[in-house]
Amino acid sequence: MKVESGRSVGAPGAKRAATAAPGFAPEMEAPQRAAPATGVGGVTALDAVLALQTEEQPAQRRARQLRRGGAALDALEELEKGLLLGRAPAALRTELERLLRSREPTGEEGLDSLMREIDTRLAVEAAKLDRQLRKI
Repeated sequence: MKVESGRSVGAPGAKRAATAAPGFAPEMEAPQRAAPATGVGGVTALDAVLALQTEEQPAQRRARQLRRGGAALDALEELEKGLLLGRAPAALRTELERLLRSREPTGEEGLDSLMREIDTRLAVEAAKLDRQLRKI
């Protein structure tokens, strides 16, 4: 295809009437005014959704406390090894205290009872370590 310059597509000065396809003709009505903005009403609903998302499921709390119980038993075992070898690391005392601070009820009586026993043992061993470290 050859492009030639100087050749016009339509006659100069001739205007075409704008026509639209059937069914697509714009309606020529007076412009409508936009409705004024209203206040935000969904904030309370959003608060409720956020509250539900932050509310913890009992299964999550139970799983976290089971992990904490396992970590507590591991820490007590490390303490036992250290005492048998004649040296108990001071960092273990802070670990025992951290585990004690992270306790929370699960709502299951059996698990809560077991965790109280572990927590009691943690508190006793942390107190013993504290006393030993003050002597040194």
